[in-house]
Amino acid sequence: MTGQLRADAKRNRDQILAAARDLLVNQGVGVPMEEIARHAGVGVGTLYRRFPDRIALLRALSVHTVEHMTDLARTALRTEPDAWTALSRFVRECVALRLGALRSIVDPQLHTALHQSDEVRSARKDLLRIVEQMIDAAQRDGSMRTDVGVVDVAMLVSLHLKRPFDVPGVLAEEMDARLTQLMLDGLRPGCATPLPGKPTSFADVEWHADH
Repeated sequence: MTGQLRADAKRNRDQILAAARDLLVNQGVGVPMEEIARHAGVGVGTLYRRFPDRIALLRALSVHTVEHMTDLARTALRTEPDAWTALSRFVRECVALRLGALRSIVDPQLHTALHQSDEVRSARKDLLRIVEQMIDAAQRDGSMRTDVGVVDVAMLVSLHLKRPFDVPGVLAEEMDARLTQLMLDGLRPGCATPLPGKPTSFADVEWHADH
C-alpha cells in the first residue's frame, strides 16, 4: 500500500508539472493555480499540498525541466556517433519540446529568485557540464568553431525559444526548424546547410503581431 501511495504521489506530481509547463509557457506565469490543477486532472488541494505557492511550483518546474534536458543531453552524447551530432540533436530536441522556454516568460526578479535555489543551481550545473563536454569534443575534432562556449550556446537556444509573437501551427514548426539550422550553422567552422521549408515573409505572420 505504501508503494502504491508513493507511485500515486509521483504520478500526481508529474502530471502537475507537465500541466504547469504547458500552460505557463503558452499562456504566461499568471495562469491561475486552479486552472493548472484542472489541466493536470487533480484537485486544487492536491496541487497545494505538493506546491504551497506559485514560487514553489515554478522552482520545482525549473528543476524538472533542467533534469529532462540533462537526460536528453546524456542520451545524445551516449548514442550519437560524434559530439557535433549529439549537440545538434540535443539543441533540436530542446527546441521541438520548447524546453527552456519557461525562462523567457519569467520576469528578471522572479528569475533571480528561482535561481537562488541550491537545487536549481545544482541541476543547471549538471546540464551545462555535459553540454560543455559535447562542445569541447566537437571543437577538438574540428566540427565546431572554437570561439564559442557553453554559455553562448545556452543563450542562443534561450533567445530562439523566446518568440516575439505567435506563429500559426505548421508555420511555427517550420520556422523553428529554419532558425535552429541557422543557429547550428553559425556554430560550424564553415558550413552552409540548405534550410528546411521556404522563406517566410512578414505578411505571413503580420496579423499575429497585433494579437
